[in-house]
Amino acid sequence: MHTLMKEGRLLLVPGVYDALSARIAERAGFPAVVLSGYAMAASRLGEPDLGLLTHADVVDSACRVASAVDIAVMVDGDTGFGGPLNVQRLVRDLIRARARGVLLEDQTWPKRCGHMRGKSVIEAEEHAAKIHAAVDARGEAPFTITARTDALETHGVDEAIRRARLYKEAGADVLFVEGPRSRDELRRIGAELPGPLAVNLIEGGRTPICSPEELVDMGFFSIGFVLTGLFAAAAALERAYAQLFEHGSSGSLSGEMMDFERFNRLIGLEERLKEDEKYKPAVRPRG
Repeated sequence: MHTLMKEGRLLLVPGVYDALSARIAERAGFPAVVLSGYAMAASRLGEPDLGLLTHADVVDSACRVASAVDIAVMVDGDTGFGGPLNVQRLVRDLIRARARGVLLEDQTWPKRCGHMRGKSVIEAEEHAAKIHAAVDARGEAPFTITARTDALETHGVDEAIRRARLYKEAGADVLFVEGPRSRDELRRIGAELPGPLAVNLIEGGRTPICSPEELVDMGFFSIGFVLTGLFAAAAALERAYAQLFEHGSSGSLSGEMMDFERFNRLIGLEERLKEDEKYKPAVRPRG
């Protein structure tokens, strides 16, 4: 575990896309994961993050992931799939699914990944109303509401900071300005907004990959490597399938794969078999 996490100054959060990736993150020691919208679109639909996911897709994925692990699952809720009442429905459904938080962004619908071109945002007051509605729907549940603004790309850093402050006033627990393009923008955001603050680092994305120490010094608490797992898994699958197609065998991949026994340990096969044994009917002797 990173020293800053031990000291309680940093929450390092990996992105996951299904129950298996969440379980692997849990086994690595992470106390929380984020169910990424980009990763859900890619893994569920084989499509880019262009607003193709539905409310039902997100809630179903959240239910499957939260049921597979005992750590906190934060869910990318996109724009909430409508107005304040849609947001409230999403929050209540996610709480029933045992998720521990939601991220809500101020893009127009259909949205797109925050590091893609062509974004647009709704009025700040409209999103503030959605954040307020989410807070009301949460009630006393242990559920974190993260307000994200994508206005930096469309309106500049001043407007992004103004919006984030407005969302904090509406009741957001965590603020997240998407897509800072430089260390200077990161420093401004960290200095001018109240914490806790979140930042996403995407390999090849628009935000510079800074060290945890740099980001904590800038004022950030939650650092999300939201697509690292997806990108690593995709590269491994691409390599494995290409080798299999070319050579007609998996022999050249033996050192890069889990074998049958190790994978079964990962998914808890023996524990399940022992549990199943408890319910086998006793065999009574004849006669």
